[in-house]
Amino acid sequence: MANIIKTSDGLKELLENYISSELATNYPDTTSSESNTNLAKNITIKLLEMSSNALLRERLEILHEYEKHYLDLMKDYKEEIKFAAALQEDIRKERAKFFSETLKEVSSTLKSTEADKDVIKEWTRDLVSSYTKSLDATSKLANEQVQEIFTSIQEESKDTIKRATKTENIE
Repeated sequence: MANIIKTSDGLKELLENYISSELATNYPDTTSSESNTNLAKNITIKLLEMSSNALLRERLEILHEYEKHYLDLMKDYKEEIKFAAALQEDIRKERAKFFSETLKEVSSTLKSTEADKDVIKEWTRDLVSSYTKSLDATSKLANEQVQEIFTSIQEESKDTIKRATKTENIE
């Protein structure tokens, strides 16, 4: 609150002068000029504190509504988020399985056929390349799905902010 009062020095001075002059004009016999100034300062501080508390409360309510709406959006998109996360996890598992198991089996099978080593190397290199490209394409599609979901959530959140801001500006 002290920060809001510091940033409102011009307003603070205006209020103090106004209140002090009103006291002097309306109650000339009851208080001294120094008392008027002190009373005006105290009233001004209280007014600024009250207005800053109301503004802070209003901002916190807007923030709370925004966060609540964002949580509701996450709940609404929960299944899509789970699906995208599961898809990405499956791709990672499949990639790991390919390099840890499948590639070894293919290499062993090729060696057991007693094919030329250069042919085996070339065939293995092509297999790894095509399989990696396939997984990369699938991964890219999964990432695009995740991006779409989060873009939708962000757009809905931005709409909420715009509506809250318009409501705040109207009031």
